[in-house]
Amino acid sequence: MIGAYRARTEAIAASLTATLCLDYFFIPPIGKITIADPQDWLVLTGFLAVSLIATNLSAVLRRQRDEMALRQSDSEKLHALNRAILLSNGSGHSLQRLLVNKCIELFGFEEAALFESSSGEYYRSNPDGPIGEADLRRVARYGSIEKEGRATIFPITLGNKIYGSFGFTGSALSVGLVQSLGSTIAIGLAQAQTQQVANRADAVRRSEELKSIMIDALAHELKTPLTAIEAAADMLHSSRVSADQRDDLISVVQQEAQRLRRLMNEAIHLARIEAKRFKLERQPVPAETIIRGAIESLGQQAHAHPINIEIALGAPAALADPELVTQLVKQLLDNALKYSQAGKPITISASEENGMLSIAVRDEGQGLTELEQSRVFEKFYRARRDKEGIQGTGMGLAIAREIAEAHGGSILVESQVGQGSRFTVTLPAARIPISQ
Repeated sequence: MIGAYRARTEAIAASLTATLCLDYFFIPPIGKITIADPQDWLVLTGFLAVSLIATNLSAVLRRQRDEMALRQSDSEKLHALNRAILLSNGSGHSLQRLLVNKCIELFGFEEAALFESSSGEYYRSNPDGPIGEADLRRVARYGSIEKEGRATIFPITLGNKIYGSFGFTGSALSVGLVQSLGSTIAIGLAQAQTQQVANRADAVRRSEELKSIMIDALAHELKTPLTAIEAAADMLHSSRVSADQRDDLISVVQQEAQRLRRLMNEAIHLARIEAKRFKLERQPVPAETIIRGAIESLGQQAHAHPINIEIALGAPAALADPELVTQLVKQLLDNALKYSQAGKPITISASEENGMLSIAVRDEGQGLTELEQSRVFEKFYRARRDKEGIQGTGMGLAIAREIAEAHGGSILVESQVGQGSRFTVTLPAARIPISQ
């Protein structure tokens, strides 16, 4: 029994003690540690031999049990690491950081560092720790396990490919566990690299689709202004055009040219936002400044409807890029103007909502169905009735959504068919109060 649960030395001592007790209590002369009959020597010797053999077997079984428990514990840790890798989305450098942090959590490392050969990046739990970058690079290059002081560094390999190296301090791991850990980390890095390649391929595919759709949409929308400009130019060349007619034709050319410029600006804005090639110049911008800037940017188009501005008392300023948020509200207002009958009022309101600036544009147009509401912010999406009589490319609301999300805000639509729509955008509020 003692051999099964205690050290071998203690078990041997217990066997000897049991042999002496047998002699003292059961072998004549009772009460003395002496042996009168030579046969009793055989009994005691046999008892001691059996006891020692049993002790040795118990120690072997105990060692095997401990090794099995250790292997099971190591397997559970590797399984937990595998599970964390599978649940990771693998975006950016999140998986590499997760590998470092999870290994510290599971294996009790004091410090851990990961070097990825493909990117040349280092991921460390402690930037000032004893695991050197040169050591990590050397192990990743030559593929051998090294010990540098308290640190153990091993290659991350899968098959014949080395993905990098991993170093740790504070725990002692068996060679087998180190190799298994290296393979598990390699699987994670391989998964991350595969996901990155797939993401790049998907981005290229989406970019090509975006270019194709944008070209088709612009080609369709450019026909009308170009046709009008061409017709006006032909008539201006005619000697039979009166002075009043000439002024009207020049006005047509100017209006259509402005429309062309607006289409091109929308396309450029969307392309830059899609490519993330813009920098936010954040500053406090009053709600009234945003709203009036959007109205002025629409020029004569905004004069076809009465526009009511309602700014609640205490409405905060937005912490945003003035040009981009003005463009955002302009897109919402332009959308309301297009889908409202002439003379119908449009209301633009601003208020504080959950610590953010909320700007809403309300129209009394034809409204949207539930399906249209779910897709209205998609690039180039236009409802069936839009294509029949209302000009546009379907880029405006997509631009508005991208600008709102780039600022850390959001945009949503509430609408009922026949009763109009309400588009609401929320933007981070400036901490510095600005009087309206």
